[in-house]
This record gives sequence, structure tokens and C-alpha cells, in this order.
Amino acid sequence: MNTNDLSLKFDSVFESAIDGIILIDDKGIIQEINQSALTLFGYEKDELLGQNVNCLMPKPHSRDHDKYIKRYHDTHEPRIIGTGREVEGLRKDGSTFPFRLAVNEAKLENVKLFTGFIHDLTAEKKAQKELEKYTEDLERLVKVRTHELSRSNEILEQEIKERIDTEKALIESQKLYQTVAENFPNGTICILDKDMKLKFIEGQGLKDVGLGTKELIGKKYTQVIQPEFQDFVLQKLQNVYQGIPATFEMELNSHTFRIRAVPLINDVNKVDEILIVESNITQQKNAEKEIFNSLQKERELNEMKSRFVSMASHEFRTPLSTILSSSSLINRYAEKGIPDKIKHHTSRIRNNVTNLTMILNDFLSLEKLENDSIPTVKESFNLKECVSEVVEDMHMLKGPDQSIEVSYDVLNDEVESDRFIIQNALNNLISNAIKYSGPEGKIEVVVKESPKTLEITVKDNGIGISDEDQKQLFNRFFRASNAGNIQGTGLGLHIVRRYVDLLGGDIIFKSKLNIGSTFGFILNKY
Repeated sequence: MNTNDLSLKFDSVFESAIDGIILIDDKGIIQEINQSALTLFGYEKDELLGQNVNCLMPKPHSRDHDKYIKRYHDTHEPRIIGTGREVEGLRKDGSTFPFRLAVNEAKLENVKLFTGFIHDLTAEKKAQKELEKYTEDLERLVKVRTHELSRSNEILEQEIKERIDTEKALIESQKLYQTVAENFPNGTICILDKDMKLKFIEGQGLKDVGLGTKELIGKKYTQVIQPEFQDFVLQKLQNVYQGIPATFEMELNSHTFRIRAVPLINDVNKVDEILIVESNITQQKNAEKEIFNSLQKERELNEMKSRFVSMASHEFRTPLSTILSSSSLINRYAEKGIPDKIKHHTSRIRNNVTNLTMILNDFLSLEKLENDSIPTVKESFNLKECVSEVVEDMHMLKGPDQSIEVSYDVLNDEVESDRFIIQNALNNLISNAIKYSGPEGKIEVVVKESPKTLEITVKDNGIGISDEDQKQLFNRFFRASNAGNIQGTGLGLHIVRRYVDLLGGDIIFKSKLNIGSTFGFILNKY
């Protein structure tokens, strides 16, 4: 490829980049600027070329910018070069906007250039404020619902108190009492004698649990409740016989009841009966669970979005910056006729493009898996050829001194399964082994079978995974604490597990910190 072709391709990448790019010299003078940056700041190109870059900065940064450059020349201590930070930009119309600035330094013989990458944060800041407002509104709604629920409980307690206050009158008028009890909504009313036996029980709640009045009269109250609640209820009722009212909850036939038990005092001021009001609060409990689950899901969604934005910003920006930088340097090395440098930077571009492709594939696979849109298509295919294709593709990712070895212990190369899913699962496992192995790492792919199962494993002698990190290993976006700066989305193992689940198989793995890891899966052959 000649210099002109490289220059054209660089210009195309430079001008079509979504983020703004500004190239300045070591005096801060703008040498080149792409269309995205011009649009962000509201200028035409001829208005900025040759101008000091501080014209795009609000005070006090605009007047201090030359000091920053001088300080870097004097101390060589980077404050922003090679890193990034949030700053404000000054548009032509005088308005300001937030953006993330990343600066890379490039040296071309005696010329020192700085490339600034500008990512507009206006939409992100707006989205963040909207999310904060949504969270505040949600919390406010929860408080309102909690208050309403508390108020409902207070009303219910008040109703029970009123029923207790009128109990003496209800007993004196048995007919009225019977009518009220039989029609008690969403629960039951019962009376226990001094031996804790049911002498009266009525209410619509009996239908909910499939019981009848006649079969219960004369039985001890503890005999008609679930065994695991009997000791607890017995203790509560013994206190009621001592004149202490009690309120508690228990379950019966998959229904939850709030029990209000009060002593009935006779003419000689003794407790010889207990009035129990059982209110079926199953619906209320389910509503509480739904609210809690909704809040939990919202929390998890917000955390997942935050992790995704953080991870995606890093995983995409770093290789894109490398590609742009290498493209610029290739153009300059081509002019100078330095083929070794050109080969080095084209290799960097190829590797970073491959990494970006794998990241995008992870995102697309996760979306399809989450939407249940990956069908399993079982077909007969040659397993050895399938594995060889994946290994061959992986050779371009491995380091020059890394090796991939494959061993087979399979009687019949033809298998009946989903080739696409097996290839993608194996692809993730091998690429992980390459990334987390040393520069001279050895990766072993083992394929073996038993009479009923097929097993594929990938072993490496890399950094390994701690016992604590292994507990979260297959969670979305999780990366081990020792991963450091190794590129990755934290999705690979999660996707492998989902793929294997689709085939009804099992994940197998073992790992030892600083020794290595073995990951694989077992599939049923029939």
C-alpha cells in the first residue's frame, strides 16, 4: 500500500471519527482538527488552524494553558497525557459544554505533537441527571406506598380494637354474633375455651384454606395449624390467658394470616376464653414482595448500566485511540520509508480491531441470549474440523511465544449437536486462556468422550483465579481482582455458561492462583 493510500485512509478515519480530534504542536498551536471537533465548538476549520488551542477553553484554563505546556516541557510530568479527565469547552458563541479529554503524545523525529480526543459528555450528563431524578421519584413513590401501607395497618388494628370492644355485646346477642362471624371478610373469628379448644369459629377465610366449622369445633387450636408454628403459637396464647393481648403472623395452606388474640374477661375478672381474629394478609404480603423485587431489579439494572458504561468506555476508547495513533504514525513512517515501524503499527491496528470485534460479538451474543433469540439447531458435523477452525482463528490472537496444543480422544469425529454454539463457547474459552497466560504460555485443548458424554476443556498456565473470586466467576461484567489492565468485558464466561445451558450441558472448571486454570463443558451425546 503506498503513502497516498495510507494518507487517504487516515484522513477518512480522522474526518469520520465520532469524537472530536485536535492535533497541536508543542507550542499549543492547532495543526489539524476534524469535522466532529469543529461541529462541537461551532467553528470553521480556517478559523482555528494556526490558533492557540486555549481559544477553545473558558477562563481561567485558557490563560493558564501555556503554563501547563511549559510545566510539562520542564518537568516531563504528565497531568493529563496518557490519561483522561473531564473538562469544559468554550464554543464560538460563548457557551460551554462538558467533555472528556484524552491526550496522547507522539514524537516524529524532532517534532513533538499532541493529539487530543474529545468526547462530548452533554448527553451523558443529561441522562445522568434524568436517572437521578427517576431514582428520586421512585424513592418518593416507595415512601408514599409505605405510608399508605402503614396507614392501612393502623386502620386494620383500629378495626380489630373496635371488634374487641364490642365482643361482650356480640356474645349476649348470639344470633347477631353468628351472622357477623359467618360473613367476616378475608379471615376468620374464633373463640377458645380455657383448654385452648375451639368452641366457635366462622368466617370467609375458612374457604381459603379448605376447612369447615364442624370439623374444627372441639379441636385444640394448635392442632389445626402447621407443625412448625405450633410451639410459637402455644407460647403466644399462654401469655394471652395471662391477660396479655398478642399480635403475630403465621402461614396455613400457603396463606399468610395476621393473628390478633385478646383475653375475654368474665364477671369475676378472670380470663377463661380467648377471642382470635385471623386476617388473611396474603395479598398484602405478595404486594410487599413485588415492591421489594421491583426495587431490587431496578437497583440491579442501574448497577449493570453503570458497569456497562464504564467498561464500554474503557474497552472501546483505548483500542480506538491506539488505532488512530498508529494510523497517523504509519503515514509518517511511510513518508520516511521505515518498513519495520509500519509493520509494527499495522500489527497493532489488526490486533485492536480483532479485540473490538470480539467485544462487539460478546455484546451481541449477550443480547440474543437475554432475549432468548438463539435457537439450538442440532446437526451432524465433524468435531475435529470444528475445533481446528476455532484454534486456527485463535492463532492470530496469541503471542509469538505462546502455543496452542490440541489432543483428541474421540472414536468418532462425527457428533450430533449445535456447531455454532460449540464454536462460540470454545472461542471464548481459548481467547480467555490466551489473554490470562504469560508471554510464553501454553494452552492445551483436550477433547475426549465417554459412552454417554462429550467433554471439551481448555487448560492454561496463567495467572489463575482466587477462591473468593471464583464465587462470582460467571456473573455478568465480573472480572477477577487480579485481571489488572488485561482487556476484557467480563462477559465471556457468563456467555459460555448460557451457551452450555442451551445444550443442556454442565460447566466444569478448576483454578489455582498463579498456577493456571482449566475451563470446559460436558455435553450429553444423546
